[in-house]
Order: sequence, then C-alpha cells, then structure tokens
Amino acid sequence: MKNTTVPFGYEKAGRLYLNSWADHPEKEIGEVRDGDIEKSVAFFVERFEDLNSKIEEVAKKIDETENKGSFLMKLLHLKDQLPLHDGLGDYLVLQEKIERYESLVRDIIKKNRERNSEIKKALIEEAKEAVEVINWKEGTEKVNDLKSRWIKTGNAEEDKNEQLEADFWKLVKGFFDRKKNFYEDKQKLIDHRRRQYEELVSEAEATKELHGRKKIEKIRELREKWKNTGGVPNDVFKPLVEAFNNNLKPQQSHSFIDYSEVIASLEAVKKGDAPFNKKELDLLKKNVFRDKARNPDKGRVLELIQLLIERDFVNSLANKRFPNFPQLDHEKKKSIRSGIVRDLLLRDKDELKLFEENSGNFNSSDGSMSKMIDGRLKSQKRKIEIKTQLLDWIERNEF
Repeated sequence: MKNTTVPFGYEKAGRLYLNSWADHPEKEIGEVRDGDIEKSVAFFVERFEDLNSKIEEVAKKIDETENKGSFLMKLLHLKDQLPLHDGLGDYLVLQEKIERYESLVRDIIKKNRERNSEIKKALIEEAKEAVEVINWKEGTEKVNDLKSRWIKTGNAEEDKNEQLEADFWKLVKGFFDRKKNFYEDKQKLIDHRRRQYEELVSEAEATKELHGRKKIEKIRELREKWKNTGGVPNDVFKPLVEAFNNNLKPQQSHSFIDYSEVIASLEAVKKGDAPFNKKELDLLKKNVFRDKARNPDKGRVLELIQLLIERDFVNSLANKRFPNFPQLDHEKKKSIRSGIVRDLLLRDKDELKLFEENSGNFNSSDGSMSKMIDGRLKSQKRKIEIKTQLLDWIERNEF
C-alpha cells in the first residue's frame, strides 16, 4: 500500500519510488536509510528543490539578458535531465516551465536568424562591390571590415545559412587569392627587373676598359637600356643606380664637405639635440652650392636646411600670434603649427596658380624670359613641397 506521507511518490519494502508523471512511468529513486523514512524523503525532496533552483536561475537569466538565444542548449539539457533525475516533487511543473522558456527562446532565435539572413544577404552584396575595388589597400580594408561584421552576425536561418556562408567566403577567398597572385606576379617582375639592372651595372663596370668612340657608344647604349628597364621599389633601385652612375661617370673631384656628417648634424638640430642657427645654415647652403663634386646626398642636405629654416619661421609666427605658445600642451601646439603651415601652403598654391595663368603673357625672342619663368615656377613648386613636408613632420610628431 502506498505511503501518503511520501510527496509525489511512495515507500515500499524499504525502497522509495517516484510516481509516474507525463509519459514517464513510476521509478525507484532510492532506499530508506537506517529505517528513517522522514529523513530519506527529506533528502529526495531537497534534491528536487536543488533542480528547481537551477531552473529558476536559468529562467531569471533569460528574463534579464538580451542574448536569450544563448540559453537554448542549457534549457534542453535541463529538460533531458528531468526523467533521469532522482527526487521527489512535481516534475511536470518543471517540464512545463522549461518548455515555456524553450518556446520563448526558440521564437527569439527564429526571429534573430531571419534578421541575420537579411543582414548576411546585404553583406554579400557589399562584398561583391568591395572585391572589385582596384586599389588593393582600400579593397583589403573594406573586405576585412566585412569579415569582422560577418563574424559578429549570428547564424542565419538553418535552410539558408550554409549557402550564405559559402557565397560570402567564396568572395573573400577570391579577393585574397587575386591579391596574393598580383603581389607574387609583381615580385617576380621586380626580381626580373632587378636582375636586368644588375647586368647593366656589370656592363657599366666593364666600360672602364673601353676608350674613345667605342666607350661613348657603349655608355649611350647602356643608358638607353637603363631608361627602358622599368620601375622597381626605391630601396632596390637606389643602390643600383648609384653603382651604375659611378661606373659610367669619370672620376670626380673630392668633395670638401663630408655630407654624411652634415646630415647627422642637421638631424640633430631637427631632433632638438643641437641648437638652430640660421646664419650657420645659410653659410652651409652657400658652401653646398659652391661644392662642384657630385654627391647623391647634396639634395638631402639642401632639403633639410630649408625645412629647418621654414620650421623656425613657423615657430616664430606661432609665438607672435600666441604669446603663451611655449606654455601650451603638445596637441595644442601641433594644431597651431598645422594651421599656420596650411595657411602658408594655401598662399603658395594660390601664387603658383596665378603665376601659371599669367606665364603665357611673357615672351621673348631669345628664350631668356621662358627660362626665367620656368625657374620661378620651379621655385614656387619647391616652396609647396617643403611646406607639404613640414605638415608630414607635424603629423608624425617630428616637428
């Protein structure tokens, strides 16, 4: 005879049983230990309450969180636990509660996946445009942004997700495969051209053994081949062209200026490790122009001198316009300097445009006026280049 003191179950022959519920038959859940039925029943009631607390905790989290879909597997696991769990209590109530939340979560997942399907379709359309961008840097930035957005977007509808994934990643893979092939082909071309330049450098070296017309004709031939070889990166080209020119040019007189030392001293002034002295810089510029020896670093020296002089001029303007300029923080100084340089650059560009528009009005029979105009244009363009370089110093915090 069933013992009514056992909630949702009964005791028989020293064993405890849970009544059938839903479509689950009654089952043995344990024994009455030490003949103490009340203590044994309390143990299994407590086990049921522990399970109920777990379900309540999950339900509370679902109610409070936005990402409800992440709890579906937890609910299914709890649901599967119910018929296996050994306790005393109303398991049907627990099942109904789990199923209510399961229905809620599945509905949210369904809506989310429908929304995700639309988002992923839109991302695929964006990807179709991004992979056609000609500029590799711009295209790569766009494709990487799309990849990030795609990964952050959850699964699409089950019957569409696989195809959407395949379509998107096929576009991405195709883009990066084409990019890889492009740069591999570009590197092969660079390597081929480098070998051609190296052969021309060797041929130029051999001209030292030639004389007279034969040497002149060979040099002319090599220069023509050099001109038509094609472009390579500057770090590859620079040592090659220096070697090529050194092999072809006659012995130059020794320079009275150590340009490597001069560049080091100018860089020290730039960094603030040495004082700025305009008179010394002006004298150095005159000496560089007087030096007849050919040196590839001459241009760099003249550029640094002009940049340092222009930088000092900008700082003097900043101090004049803002008496408290030395006390301002770095970012404020940077903004002021940038504004001054941009104003000067705009003025120089306007002057260049005006000069170019009026240059056609000047003519001379002997061409002297044309040479003067060309010189003025070149000088004005150089001013613009210097100020553009100053802006770059400011942006890189090298001002």
